[in-house]
Amino acid sequence: MAKRKGNQSAHSLCAMRCALCTRYAIYALLIFTPLARGSVQGWAVSVIYLVTLIAVTAFLLGKSLTWNWKWINTPLDKPIIFLLVLLILSTVFSVHKYTSIWSLVLLLNYLTIYYLVIHTVRTRTQFRQLVYIIIGIATFLSIFGIFKRFGVNPFPWWEYPDLKYSADLLSSTYGNHNHLAGYMEMAIPLILGLFLTSLRGGRLILMIFLLFIMLTALILSLSRGGWIGSLIGLVFMAIALVTNRHFRNKRLIAALAGGFLALALVVLASTPVVERIRTFEQKKEIPNLSARVTVWNGVVDMILDHPLLGTGPGTFATVFTQYQPQGLLYRNFMAHNDYLHFTSELGLPFFAIIVWIIIVLYKKGFQKLKNSSRLVRGITVGAMSGITAILIHSISDFNLHIPANALLFTVLAALVAAPLPQEDSNKFHRTLGTSY
Repeated sequence: MAKRKGNQSAHSLCAMRCALCTRYAIYALLIFTPLARGSVQGWAVSVIYLVTLIAVTAFLLGKSLTWNWKWINTPLDKPIIFLLVLLILSTVFSVHKYTSIWSLVLLLNYLTIYYLVIHTVRTRTQFRQLVYIIIGIATFLSIFGIFKRFGVNPFPWWEYPDLKYSADLLSSTYGNHNHLAGYMEMAIPLILGLFLTSLRGGRLILMIFLLFIMLTALILSLSRGGWIGSLIGLVFMAIALVTNRHFRNKRLIAALAGGFLALALVVLASTPVVERIRTFEQKKEIPNLSARVTVWNGVVDMILDHPLLGTGPGTFATVFTQYQPQGLLYRNFMAHNDYLHFTSELGLPFFAIIVWIIIVLYKKGFQKLKNSSRLVRGITVGAMSGITAILIHSISDFNLHIPANALLFTVLAALVAAPLPQEDSNKFHRTLGTSY
């Protein structure tokens, strides 16, 4: 009997270490993907596959040791099942099966990360750790981006001479300033959400300073899609807080709004930012907008010709050559609208599924905002606001086709959909960061 208990204890300890390994693998992906140019290159995607495989292996090993295969249900389970069925059918009938298979694998990878977060990030400490990792990476991207923007770059591997973007566009480690803005608009609301938790004194001052740095980087990215998405995301957060009965410090909203305004006035003194805004008035960007609308018209024609299952995951760049309208000066590999892009590849059922996912995700989020825990409310409203921002930005860009940003979006969705965090059981388990 004593030997059996000893074996069970050893298995439980190994299972805890496996869970810890899985979480560290998720942290590694969150750190690696934005640093590797957004992970848009093939070698970076291969690293994502490898690290995810390690995470899954550790997770399954831990489960097998304790034989605890209990499934944690989430509100997204049903729409995800329908999405998987649609992905498989679209791949089977794809116009280019090889491309679709690898696109399907990448999408399955995101779903795997979603469920790994659900099953291994269970305690309050683990939720904080995950959020701190995201904030830490966003801080590095901001600081490095600002230094790089003003000509100080000690890391030559983050110079991209092959990309023809203006030096005024802050892109940090990314190859495109809009995609850096996409990452920042998802990360900034998380740090704002922490104002609702128990941060006090020095930590609170540190968070305010980091927020200032991130907002500066976002503004200097000169991404108008990022600005609009962030503004709508922050307005969503303000409304959610003001209407929440647990949030009594309404003056905090006014103070934050005043701080944002002051920061905007300081940064707007930058000539490039002023010139970027003036393009709205002078209509210098209308040709670019007109080109995108022209592309969208071609995508609509593509959808109408393949309404049921689309052309197959990942096939847009190949098939759109048949639909690209005349007069455009370059070949379009992306639709510059994630909704139209995915619908053209997966068919009209995808649009219904994504609406379903958004509805159930926000419903779950608003339910969690009623919780008495400041940590739960802070992380939930931060994640929901980041999701709101990127959903708006995706109307005119393709951030969700950038692996680093798609992965962060997946993690934010998991934070909203996850069950309420458990209390840390004891000092030893808090050290390991486990829920056992």
